[in-house]
Formats: sequence, structure tokens, C-alpha cells
Amino acid sequence: MKQTYYKAIDETLFETVLDNGMQLFIIPKKGFQKSYVTMTTKYGSIHNDFVRQDGTKVHMPKGIAHFLEHKMFEKEDGDMFNAFSKYGSSANAFTSYDRTSYLFTTVESLKENIKLLVDMLQTPYFTKESVEKEVGIIAEEIKMYQDQPNYRLYYQTLKAMYHTHPVRVDIAGTVESINEITDQTLYDCYNTFYHPKNMVMFIVGNVEPKAMTEYINGIIKPFNTFQPVNILPFEEPEGVAVNEVKSIDNVQMDKLMLGIKTDNFKSTDNLILTELKILFALDMLFGEQTDFYQSLLKDQLIDDSFGFNFTIEPTFSHMFIAGATRDAERLKQRIISQLYKFDLLNDQKAFDLIIRQTIGEYVSSMNSPEYIANQFTRYFFNDVILFDILPLLEQLTLAECIETYKSTLNNAHITDSRIVKRNG
Repeated sequence: MKQTYYKAIDETLFETVLDNGMQLFIIPKKGFQKSYVTMTTKYGSIHNDFVRQDGTKVHMPKGIAHFLEHKMFEKEDGDMFNAFSKYGSSANAFTSYDRTSYLFTTVESLKENIKLLVDMLQTPYFTKESVEKEVGIIAEEIKMYQDQPNYRLYYQTLKAMYHTHPVRVDIAGTVESINEITDQTLYDCYNTFYHPKNMVMFIVGNVEPKAMTEYINGIIKPFNTFQPVNILPFEEPEGVAVNEVKSIDNVQMDKLMLGIKTDNFKSTDNLILTELKILFALDMLFGEQTDFYQSLLKDQLIDDSFGFNFTIEPTFSHMFIAGATRDAERLKQRIISQLYKFDLLNDQKAFDLIIRQTIGEYVSSMNSPEYIANQFTRYFFNDVILFDILPLLEQLTLAECIETYKSTLNNAHITDSRIVKRNG
């Protein structure tokens, strides 16, 4: 078992490969009552089109990864949520664009809960009748979210930004696409992506790594030989699909979201490091501490819903700047002007302050088993160990951030997306 000590945060990471081929990571937390466990497969909502080793091309309905996540909790003898609760744990799961993660947190019966999680993910159970029932449940979930203005604005923006990339589609799919899902397509996806060699298990809590590894090896079952597939490349044009998009809803104030499509994902740089650089630059331009932000408040162009974000994954990257406003056109022009004020980034004092704040938040987050477990897998799938972030932060320079941000904006494409109030 590989053991790595991170002195700066006083954490030790234990790493091994289980007998079935799954990677296991353990962070012992002596004295902690709560334990947090995740099992994550490298399979998300954008992985619908792939090629098997025999050359067969496969197309799966949009939303099937999320649908499969739901169905994994259902077994012939009942609902797994009830089984976890009997052992004093709270279980959950989520599907993102690139992964599906199953998790639980508990202060007791850790081994029993781990066995439940492992058994659940080793024994799929789908029937025609249960799948048809789930279609109705998820269809209602999709409709419910579409009634929320912020949710609608988000996907309205993505659909306007992207021509064909599946990121433009709701992770849950559409009402039409989920009706194409059958018990057989679920088994096909499970057998393709839920192989232990495509999964990672992470445990953080008051555990002894060697003994826990031996226990897990004793409860896992052997799997067939892993046959990885090739995800078909996404043929996404460089520019945005639509420059402007607008819809009407019963909102108190108009909502503006500028979607800024970038090509950072094509860079050979580390994705997480690129993410940090862009977020720091955006904070220096649009953060609450800036004169720009305060001027927008003073002019009553924004409220406390105003914010920004940058997302980067292996096949796409983009920024969002959004907020409710009384004058969307004026706010848009102010934001776009600010985006290109590169000279404002040349502020070493402001940069140093942001770095210190980020380091403080990072160190503090090491006390949260939930944060460590959830972030670790995301970083791991992007070829970064979570505990390497601190030295990255300490070595990052203002010049590097400015260079990355400038090159990003010089190759960016912007979509203006709005929800305007009815009769406004």
C-alpha cells in the first residue's frame, strides 16, 4: 500500500488497488467520529456515444447516466436508502457531466455500510416495469426544474453557447430522451462503465487503512475482464451557436447571463491550475471587494445574486457572469468592458490577498470529510491529487494568471442570455 504524507496540511494518503482492480484511497482521521465514503465511476451525462473494442458504435439516450444512478438504489428486496438508514447512515448519489458518485456518511457501523455500498454497486437489478415507473418519476423531476428561472437560464445559456456538445443538454436528459431508456440499455451501460477498473473508492474517517483494505477485498466479487470503450470525440465548432437568446417568465427583475465560451480545455496545461488562474483573474475584476462591483451596487444595476464562475473539463470550458438587474443592456455593456480591462489585473497586493484567502479556505476545508471525499475524486479524474493544490497555490504568480486570462479572452466567444419579466 502506497503511503504519502503531506506535511503542509498534516494529512497522509493511503493508496492501493483492490483485488478486483478498483483503486482505493484512504485518509485516516484519528479522533473523527464521522466517516465519509464514496464510490465513483468515470461515467457521466456526456458519455452517450462510444465505440466498443470490436468497432461497434453505440448511442445511448441522453440522461441515461443519471437514470442509472437512480436505479442502482432499487433492488428486488427493497429500497437501498432504507437499508443504509438501518445502519445509521445517510446515503446519496449525484451524476455530473463526467462522473457518477455514490456516497454515504455515518458515525457508526462503518464496515456494514461499506458492504451495503459495495453490494449495491455490484448487483444491478432492473426490470421493464420498474424502468417504466422511473421514467415517470424523472420526467416530473425534469419538469419541476424547468419551472425554476435560474435553472432555465443556465440551460438556456448552454444551449445557445454550444452547437452539438452534450453539455448543452440537462444532465437528467429530456422527457423525450428518457422514454428511450429500457432495462437492457441500463444493463449495457452498467456493464460498460461500472467495472471496478473504471471506478475509484475513497474513505475518510477514523479507520486503519491496512485492516480496512483487507476487509473490502473480502467482500468484493470478481468481475469479467475490463473492456474499455472509446468515447466518440465531440465535433463542436469554435464559436457560439447563438449570440443572443431571450425568454419571458414571471420574474421580479430581468435576469442576465453572459456565457463566455473558451478554449482552455485544449491547452496542455493542468486543468485545475488553469481553473485557479481564471477564477483568480475573475475575482480581481468582478469580486465583491472590487470598485467595479461596488459601482454596480451603487448604480442599482445588480443585487446580491450577481456572481461569476469558470468551469473546465477535458472537452469543454466556459465562464458565466450573471445576476438579476433593472437594466440588462447597461449591465451587459459594463461587464463586457470590464472583461477586457487587463490593466486592472496588474495589482500584486490584490492578488496576494486572494491567494491568502484561498489558502485559508483550503486548509480549513481539510476538516470536512465531505469536502475531501467529493473534491478528491473530481481532481483525481483530472490527474491532480487534492493535497497537491496547496503547493500549486503557493507557487502561482500574478504574471501567469494575467497571461492565461488574456489568452483566454482573446479566443473567447460570448452569448447574451436573458429571462425578462412578463410585461416588462
